[in-house]
Amino acid sequence: MLAREAQNIQNPALGAAALWRFCCGYVEAHPVGDPPRLPMLFLVLPIVLHQATTELLRRTRPSSGLRAFAAKFGDSQISKQDLLLQVHERAVRWRTLSLQSIELAAAGHLIQLLEGGEVIPLSRTKARGLPDEVKQLLADAEKLGAWCGQLTLHEVTTTLKVKI
Repeated sequence: MLAREAQNIQNPALGAAALWRFCCGYVEAHPVGDPPRLPMLFLVLPIVLHQATTELLRRTRPSSGLRAFAAKFGDSQISKQDLLLQVHERAVRWRTLSLQSIELAAAGHLIQLLEGGEVIPLSRTKARGLPDEVKQLLADAEKLGAWCGQLTLHEVTTTLKVKI
């Protein structure tokens, strides 16, 4: 039963939609509207599909940004610095899921991969008729994208303590 629930959450179709909304949030928040680079997409699913990490993401205001989100992991009341350090490990373990999600999002015309490694969202219209849980997940991915869009790739990797 637990394996089935994990499979329902960690599937390429849901991942494709989350990556698409991440790209939408990124482009919207970027100072000149640049799209994210491909390596950035491998950080999305390990954050938005992980319950404990997502809980902190949801408790961080959109205006606070990625640095405030990362700082919450070290807060003495929460003290979950290990969760932040696990993002890199999850990103490595979930490479296949992320890659499958990227391929599905491209095949479904949600995103386009450019030769320079940029990933542009082909539509910014939000999906309708989705269950509330899926809507929340897509909103989480979009919020993460907006936070990342305000920073350089180096700032994102330093803040999240990951290598990509």
